[in-house]
Amino acid sequence: MQFAVFALASLSGRPQQGGSLGLPDGIQIRAMVELIEAAPPARRAATVAAFDGALYHAAVDDGPLPPTVESVQGMDIGRIYSLAMPGRRLSVTGQVARLPAITLINPWPGWWSGDPLALHIALAGDRPSMLTIESQPSEPVRTLLRQRAALLGFGGLVALVALALAVRATTQPLARLARDIRTFRGEPDSPDLAVSGSRELRDLAEAYNEMKGRIAELMAERTRVLAAIAHDMRTYITRVRLRSEFIDDRGQRARAARDLDEMAALLDDTLLLARAEANAAEISRAIDLAGELRRVTEIHCEIGRRVSFSAAVDAAPIVATPVAVRRILDNLIDNALRHADSVMLSLRKEGERWRVDVEDDGPGVAPDQISQLGQPFRRLDPSRDRTTGGAGLGLAIVRALVTGQGGEIVFANRATGGFVASFWLPIGAAEEQGPAPAVSD
Repeated sequence: MQFAVFALASLSGRPQQGGSLGLPDGIQIRAMVELIEAAPPARRAATVAAFDGALYHAAVDDGPLPPTVESVQGMDIGRIYSLAMPGRRLSVTGQVARLPAITLINPWPGWWSGDPLALHIALAGDRPSMLTIESQPSEPVRTLLRQRAALLGFGGLVALVALALAVRATTQPLARLARDIRTFRGEPDSPDLAVSGSRELRDLAEAYNEMKGRIAELMAERTRVLAAIAHDMRTYITRVRLRSEFIDDRGQRARAARDLDEMAALLDDTLLLARAEANAAEISRAIDLAGELRRVTEIHCEIGRRVSFSAAVDAAPIVATPVAVRRILDNLIDNALRHADSVMLSLRKEGERWRVDVEDDGPGVAPDQISQLGQPFRRLDPSRDRTTGGAGLGLAIVRALVTGQGGEIVFANRATGGFVASFWLPIGAAEEQGPAPAVSD
């Protein structure tokens, strides 16, 4: 559209044969001059007023001709009209376009500066007078153009507002859909997307809700299958454990018992990971994160582990599952003590979240392997001995549990040596707490 407007404006400014820019051609001007000279002096003003109503302004002025503007373009314009009206004295004044390209897109040069291009033709008579034709619209035409421009501008503004509202109404449901998709983690009780908007958006919202329901059903079914497998496997492990008691070699009997314990622990970890990802844990409630950290630290210190705790606050209220929080802390501490001698826990507030750092003085992790931490069944230690890291589910369980509580976890190496696992949990409303529940094994 802009290109079409530009082309039309360029065509409107091309000089006509025998004329130039917004001025009439030579034949028209000669007829105007002859008609004005034929009219009585008292009627000349009325005669000129009949011509003044188009894209140029005409008037009769008293006095001698002004000097012609000293420019090549002005002389060319004067030459064109001199050839059309031989013997007539004339001059060209006003601002002329400096570049030919400007004359094509501006049919009225000098209009905005108050010095429009004008053609002056001397009229015959007893006293000096001249016909002045300016290359700008007459006052009625300029008034009309201003009105049309104001109407066009107002219409464009209304169209812009309507377009902005239409775009907003179209993009808002898409933005809500993208936000819901990013926050969906397979929870069966997550809210459905509102079915509203255009027909296509309603169809998309319904398809998303159906997909979410199917995903939640599949995750629940996976948890049920794993629970059934774990239950049956525990039965067989118990039978094998009883039969292993009949092994005569004491060393082999101890190794068999240890292998069975590892199998049982692997089943428990796998089932816990599935439940954590499916958010099948117990209902969340208000707890004190600082109190949980103190209790976990005391328990580990009682069994001879070097675990310390420091906090910048006395209480840190959150809304979470107590068992999940304790499992997060236990797994991180156990993972750190497999590779280090001591573990330091710290708690502080960052924005609207609590930050917990679990630091150790171990050798750390290779930088290119940090991104693999937290992936199920991915261990940096190639061995499968649970005393050096288990089956690779500890940090995966931690990540799933933290995410299930609405938090975030990051693994990194300490600048001074060692490893640090940092996780954030959202601040919850503080509530009156009763006696702390006993911590079970």
